[in-house]
Amino acid sequence: MNGNLRKIFINSRNDVVVKTNPWDAYSFMSWATGQKYDFHSHPHFQTTQALEGKLEVDYGNGWKMVENNAVHVLPPGRRHRLRTVTGHLQFRINFTIENDEMGLLNAVRRAFSVPTVHPMCFHASWAENLNKGLPLEDSARLSMLNALMDWTISLIKSKDEGKKDPEAMRLAELLKTWSRRFVSVADIAGELYWSKRKSQMICKRRFGCGIMKLHEKMRMEEASRLLLNTDMSVGEVADTCGFDNIYGFSRSFTRAIGVSPSVFRRKTREG
Repeated sequence: MNGNLRKIFINSRNDVVVKTNPWDAYSFMSWATGQKYDFHSHPHFQTTQALEGKLEVDYGNGWKMVENNAVHVLPPGRRHRLRTVTGHLQFRINFTIENDEMGLLNAVRRAFSVPTVHPMCFHASWAENLNKGLPLEDSARLSMLNALMDWTISLIKSKDEGKKDPEAMRLAELLKTWSRRFVSVADIAGELYWSKRKSQMICKRRFGCGIMKLHEKMRMEEASRLLLNTDMSVGEVADTCGFDNIYGFSRSFTRAIGVSPSVFRRKTREG
């Protein structure tokens, strides 16, 4: 995150009340290391985008990681709990219960009928228009509403674009099946009968990073799941995820998650 975007988190814990359908309020928030919320639910639709650090969410069937730029999308009435081992920065929107004339809330509900973690980039221009301070002048309020609309439409579009990009989905599904082994770009390209250049272009177009970075992310998500939900030792998790030794696994995990595997397991279980 650049320095200008980070500044919005100074004294930013209070919700900005919108009260314009479909948005009730929004906030930029920073969570301290180890902060958590036990199981609860909301009567409204809620979205939480992680902008830095790692957030974890559990809908009742195990912890899932919400990494940088990913959005935790929560339909009304769904029980969930939240925690962070490393601390994180987030952008959150509480939607209104009433529908809006444009149909944005209904479109969000149709796109995300179940709780999910969804990737979507956060644009700095949104932060500029959503961090004007209160009270807002007419022009600033219009800029705020425009940014909220653009963010909401981008969320809906990103879900639709995923359905319309079968090549990217093939790539992602293949990488998921190989989340417990090391693979090279050549391995991926060969399995999909693509060139290495085409494979990288598809990955960057849809996921904003190269194949190796995306695959490492998926391997660390699988490793996190095993550390959280099994009694496997760190060495066994490393072996299961295709690492030659525990030292290489620990370096990769620390780089991706921010703490070592043993610290991650201890802090999450203490929480």
